Amino acid sequence: MNFQNEFSWSKSRDELFNECKRKYYFKHYGCWGGWDQTAPERIKELYILKNLSTRHIWIGDVVHQIIKYFLIQLKAGNHVTLSNLLFRLKKKLKEDYDSSEAGIYRKFPKKGGLIEHEHKHLISKDEWEGLFKTAENCITNFYNSDTLREIKKEDIDKWLFLEDFLSFDFNGTKIYLSIDFAIKNGDNQIVLYDWKTGKERDVDMDVQLACYALYVIQKWNLDPNRLIIKKYNVAIDKEDEFKVDAQIIENIKDYMRKSIEDMKNVLIDKEKNIANEENFPMTSDIKKCMRCNFRKICNLV
Repeated sequence: MNFQNEFSWSKSRDELFNECKRKYYFKHYGCWGGWDQTAPERIKELYILKNLSTRHIWIGDVVHQIIKYFLIQLKAGNHVTLSNLLFRLKKKLKEDYDSSEAGIYRKFPKKGGLIEHEHKHLISKDEWEGLFKTAENCITNFYNSDTLREIKKEDIDKWLFLEDFLSFDFNGTKIYLSIDFAIKNGDNQIVLYDWKTGKERDVDMDVQLACYALYVIQKWNLDPNRLIIKKYNVAIDKEDEFKVDAQIIENIKDYMRKSIEDMKNVLIDKEKNIANEENFPMTSDIKKCMRCNFRKICNLV
């Protein structure tokens, strides 16, 4: 089966386009078809590198997985102890780490691996252990949080587990997003929850949250004033709440229109979503290059 590389938009795609045009090209165009063993070697290599994560992103992803598992178990009526969650977390971290260190991702690219192992970065044992400890603290904070107590107060029939790969149409472009959790509360409002794992607290309504708001308002034909967004940072045990209004929705629409236009303007065929590598220059910020999946392709190893 031949898959069509269709144009789409997401917050992460927008960030990548602004970070480095060449990296954006590699991830969304250059690696296309690299899952096929008959593909050219360079394309297969790009596909392998595309699926790598930094250690910090990986830790955040695993924490999100454990929280999702925990909430699903609660909704099913199953009691899960903190020790059980921490055991599951440690097991997952060890399995992923060992698999990456052994280079399994080179045989099974979709499994993914760590950039640090691919590029042979010298990360000390203490630093790895510190990251694992951070993940444990995140789960412990969530388990004991006011945010979880608030969620438990609501009828579980009103808990919403939205699909991992949500999408909606915006002016003919498919928009992808991933919402961590949501509740339809007793006040006929929808409350969106977004888990953060970074050590810095961001108290602003960002592009990602505004995009979530746009999706929910369209899906449920909701008045913006009936939507609340809560961003809970599990690393530092802090929650921030945001109200949504019509101006926020118009602002995100304008932002997305401009971002989509910029991405399409560098294509050689907008209708067929065809790109040429030469139209996507490398960033001039060498610091970004040092943590890039594709640095060996750009001869920066």
